[in-house]
Amino acid sequence: AINAKLLQADADVTLIDQKEYFEITWASLRSMVEPSFAERTVINHRNYLKIGRVVTSPAVNITESDVTTKDGAVIGYDYLVIATGHNDLFPKTRQEKLSQYQAEYEKIISSQSVLIIGGGPSGVELAAEIAVDFPEKKVTLVHKGPLLLEFVGEKAADKAFDWLESKKVEVVLNQSVDLSSASDGNKTYRTSGGETIHADYCHYLCVGKPLASQWLNGT
Repeated sequence: AINAKLLQADADVTLIDQKEYFEITWASLRSMVEPSFAERTVINHRNYLKIGRVVTSPAVNITESDVTTKDGAVIGYDYLVIATGHNDLFPKTRQEKLSQYQAEYEKIISSQSVLIIGGGPSGVELAAEIAVDFPEKKVTLVHKGPLLLEFVGEKAADKAFDWLESKKVEVVLNQSVDLSSASDGNKTYRTSGGETIHADYCHYLCVGKPLASQWLNGT
């Protein structure tokens, strides 16, 4: 999206995307607890790409001269930028994305307890956002490793742990969660350590997403 915006005045730019909008992804977790925030962070491609062409369909094949989309369009190119990011189920329209954030917000406010699985950047940030905006909620963060934010080192991990605990977030380390244990109307999840966690059907998986480039292997 940024490349397309910067190049549109100097080249014939075509942006191919499965959705009609660009999202500032680092703001997505804030949008889950404050849906109005997404009004500023979910932006239609047409709002910033005034000159270029927007094709709203995922690319499915690439040759040395063309890109083919799922809708059957064949788009020629001289230079190709592949920036497919991570694989996720994105709503196609901006309004659908805003409605998704509203639905997540309503799910959170209607729950007394929330379970977050994964203690990386997304899990830690989501736990913090909920704890700050809804201090009355019981938030439990479960991480299979010995430290939160392991890749940034022990000092930062300890600081994140202490801050979350100061906000009454329960942090469970060195354990995983069996999501199937909450089936059949049961709202209690079991961990690999034998603990039980109540979560009002409100749980979030923050364990990373695969890259959205696997389809390139066959091109």
